[in-house]
Amino acid sequence: IVGVLDRWLLQYFSGSVEQGFFGLSYQIGAVCFLFTSAITPLITREFAIAFGKKDLPEMARLFRRYIPMLYAIAAYFACFIAVEANKVTLIMGGIKFHQAALAVTIMAFYPIHQTYGQLSGSVFYATGQTGLYRNIGVFFMLAGLPITWIFLAPTDKFGFGLGAEGLAMKMVVLQLLGVNVQLFFNARLLNLRLRRYIIHQIGCVSLFVIFAFLAREIISFTPYVNRNVITSFLSAGVFYTILVAASAFFLPQIFGLYRKDIQMVKDIVAARLLPWR
Repeated sequence: IVGVLDRWLLQYFSGSVEQGFFGLSYQIGAVCFLFTSAITPLITREFAIAFGKKDLPEMARLFRRYIPMLYAIAAYFACFIAVEANKVTLIMGGIKFHQAALAVTIMAFYPIHQTYGQLSGSVFYATGQTGLYRNIGVFFMLAGLPITWIFLAPTDKFGFGLGAEGLAMKMVVLQLLGVNVQLFFNARLLNLRLRRYIIHQIGCVSLFVIFAFLAREIISFTPYVNRNVITSFLSAGVFYTILVAASAFFLPQIFGLYRKDIQMVKDIVAARLLPWR
């Protein structure tokens, strides 16, 4: 019901054009979620097995191991799309959708915490805390309705009239708050340090956004590559990926990895490329 009301208010206050802008931004954001959503049932299964054995330390280990890793993978795609929103909008929607770029930028951050919410929510399912999970979800959905009005309604009706950007902003903010409330309860159950995961969320996204900006600006100084939108986008993506891979090598904690994991990958690559060693 809340989802229908959100879209109805957008249509009522801003019209079909803004509805189209939001629809495009939502679909582009959903692409980032595809890369992490498939593994959620597997992690839920592992949580359920561990909880069935009353093995909370194992659940904590799984949480520490996989939640930051999959969050970083989602952030890797989302931060690049957010920074390259103009090119993505042009490629996916054409010149008629160029005004949707800001909505795409905002909405690109939605699947980052959507991934976190799915994975964190798997702990609630595995431990049978579905009532608490429901209460958190319902509370933030209902709290979001007046925020939708404030962001979408025109100024003469006590709003800001932000259109597609406003609805995207509302969804990202509510998702961020709701997921971290879930994280609070999970950290308390599994005896984890909440501050560590908050710092990881902020640090990971900030670093990837900086890398995406660097990649975009460096590519912009190469006239031959920058002449074509697709070529420019792909080239920036390659450079961005190199920066992210380098950060994973020197700061494996960003992906929830350890030095021994990096060494294991190096050994596997060396064995493949240099079998005589």
